[in-house]
Amino acid sequence: MSQQPLRGVTSLRFNQDQSCFCCAMETGVRIYNVEPLMEKGHLDHEQVGSMGLVEMLHRSNLLALVGGGSSPKFSEISGKCPHHSHCLLPVSLVLLPALGLLV
Repeated sequence: MSQQPLRGVTSLRFNQDQSCFCCAMETGVRIYNVEPLMEKGHLDHEQVGSMGLVEMLHRSNLLALVGGGSSPKFSEISGKCPHHSHCLLPVSLVLLPALGLLV
């Protein structure tokens, strides 16, 4: 019996003007336009693994991706902090305001 892939949503975030939203899922990332509702793009599990968080900057192609879920391709704590050799805690929130990246 073949096993169905997991499609659980781990995070759903709207961009700054709520015109798009991103879904971080066990099967990758999906990006949707709100009006009209349609998929604008995706990154499959083979490309990024399972995702814990995703954030989009306005309507650009700049995405902040954080691995998570059952089979992340990238470590949840592989990022570098400015004053430490590595992050001490798993990333729990990512924001992309106009002036920079907040983790």
